[in-house]
Amino acid sequence: MSEPFIPAALSSLAAAAQAGWLSGLRFIPPGTLTPHDGVVYRSRGVVLVIGDSPAAVAAARELSARAPKLRIALFVPGVGSQQDLPSSITPVGGRIVSLEGHLGQFTAAVRVAVDKVEDAGIFSANADRRFDLVLDLCREPLLRQEVPPYGYYAPRGDAAATVRALDSLPQLTGDFFKPGYVALRPQLCTHESMGVAGCRRCLDVCATEAIQSKGERIEIDPYRCQGCASCALVCPTGALTFLQPAPGALSHRLDELLTERARGGKPCVLVVHDAATRHLLPSLDESSALLEVDPLPAFSDVLWMTALTRGASGVVLAIAPTTPAKSRLLLEQRLRELREILASVGGNPATLEIASATDVEPAVDRVWHAASPLARTAVVKHATGNERRAGFLDLVDAYAAGDLAGGGSIRAEPCALQPGAAFGAVAIDPVKCTICHACTHLCPTGALSGQLDLAPRVLFMESLCVQCNLCRAGCPEQAISLQARFLPDAEARQTPRELARDQFVACRGCGIPFIGQRKLAMSLALMESHAKDMPGGIDSLRMCPDCRRREPDGV
Repeated sequence: MSEPFIPAALSSLAAAAQAGWLSGLRFIPPGTLTPHDGVVYRSRGVVLVIGDSPAAVAAARELSARAPKLRIALFVPGVGSQQDLPSSITPVGGRIVSLEGHLGQFTAAVRVAVDKVEDAGIFSANADRRFDLVLDLCREPLLRQEVPPYGYYAPRGDAAATVRALDSLPQLTGDFFKPGYVALRPQLCTHESMGVAGCRRCLDVCATEAIQSKGERIEIDPYRCQGCASCALVCPTGALTFLQPAPGALSHRLDELLTERARGGKPCVLVVHDAATRHLLPSLDESSALLEVDPLPAFSDVLWMTALTRGASGVVLAIAPTTPAKSRLLLEQRLRELREILASVGGNPATLEIASATDVEPAVDRVWHAASPLARTAVVKHATGNERRAGFLDLVDAYAAGDLAGGGSIRAEPCALQPGAAFGAVAIDPVKCTICHACTHLCPTGALSGQLDLAPRVLFMESLCVQCNLCRAGCPEQAISLQARFLPDAEARQTPRELARDQFVACRGCGIPFIGQRKLAMSLALMESHAKDMPGGIDSLRMCPDCRRREPDGV
């Protein structure tokens, strides 16, 4: 495998951000076998240049001068064939109104009349009418996602960014490989069930908009995904797993690092950083241990707690200037949740921090002074997939046990978390609930369960609830509400509790209990206006299905 493809023009942090947060592209030399664990982009050197001013014409000229072999389709209102342009440039006077795709496969539509658009691909030199690269010089770029697709450049009027784009575009010709970053296990996904909308956390945090809702499932476009790992971090069930680095690899590196420090009797603050931050970090003393994680969101909640239970005095996450805003906000949100959870089990939330790369040193000092002097030596096991949540809770409970909490005490009451957290409770309004069990059928994790032994009941186990919203959205009586919180007491968290109960009603025919009072009352009320059309009348609803079938006029 060749080294990652990073054009010389992308050496600065700002340029790296323009090209995409991670430069995962690897050039495939002609005649080289193509790897099978990712996707291949094929760029033939056809560039779509769009703009709304003469500056776009000048940029197209400059690009042609730098790389005469590139074939350029120039879309600028007012430009025409009468202009003296190099033969490699095809001038078109229309305005591009829509654009989608990625390196090697861009499609665009051009407005040809007030109410008519056509495929701009007729002006592409490629037989498939696709464009390989796009230079968007419009004041308002056509693509608005935070991290644009590979092959798309939108300098937004920044002269320096325009120069970097002109330097980079000629280098993006040929075949390129990108590894697969995320694995999806649909059976664990809580996005939708039986037409009811549930969790959409991964869609909300994806900076490339590579994740789309497709009915009851999500789909990840591997050509648009650039491996920010935010989707895997925010996924509450482990349906999404980040593959670069491989699952377990980070846990192993972390364990080796902290074991070595513990063997030398040197407590430390763990500083987690990515490759972009490495050269920005100040020289830190021996109270710190560095762990490079690229990208930062791959450092999961499990690893935060693993560090604390394996001997780290605290953790500081160093964020690079190029970290996408969505990823930064997610990391800050997770930090707030972890601090609340840590405090609820007796720990000191000040031992966890996020800092910019240039502010790491004072952050380490704050964490060092906030840390407990007690050694923490809990043995932990790396958890993956649907075990990830259970692994995190095991680590929290291990931290809380014995002297791991540094002399603190577990709170008796739950701690409130921000809405959207993956921990919490379900509440059922007993006046509205008919115990129809729609919620228990929809619940994908088994947090809600139905019981029909002694009475119709709905039970709830808080340790399994991921706050996916399926139960609330699917309740026909609108009787369910969610409460984001963390329950520190492990036993209470893992013990089913009753949320709703009803009394059985006996069949008018055979006397066998067959339906709950509330459900029967709801059915009678709903069918009252249709009683005359029902065989046996409305009273047939008071009979079990077997007795209704035996009635002369039964249904």
